[in-house]
Amino acid sequence: MTKEERKYKSRLDFYYNSLIIYFIFFVAYTLIRGEFSREKFSILLNDPIIYVIIIFMIFLLLALISNAIRAKTLIFTADKIILKNRFGQRELNKSEILLVKFSRERKRRSEDKSLIRIVKLKLISRKRLLRIRVSEFNNENELINEFKTIARDITSRQ
Repeated sequence: MTKEERKYKSRLDFYYNSLIIYFIFFVAYTLIRGEFSREKFSILLNDPIIYVIIIFMIFLLLALISNAIRAKTLIFTADKIILKNRFGQRELNKSEILLVKFSRERKRRSEDKSLIRIVKLKLISRKRLLRIRVSEFNNENELINEFKTIARDITSRQ
């Protein structure tokens, strides 16, 4: 990675945190609803809440594994943006970008969250807008600043 190259990797902390919370709830629920008899602990397997918790945990585990395998990364260089994952990459020259559009700003609830949710890029070679969800990547504020500088460059070109 050169000094001019700036990488933004996808965040997985939401999946980790959710999985841990569901696991703690699962353990607490089984301890509360389980039966102790003659130094033996048995879990009630006919309880539907246990099945629902297990389904949520399996769903989150699959989502975590698929996103970890995909490993999305945005790479900014001086003249292009590289959308990269484990299976391939797409390079966008900054000259191909016609418009950078930011989603509506929302009310600021905490300092950690950014004001902008989605950045939409209008490209020469694509009919539809390319949507990038900023909250999926680390360093949201720096990533938004990257897109704002690209938007400024585009307006100065025109």
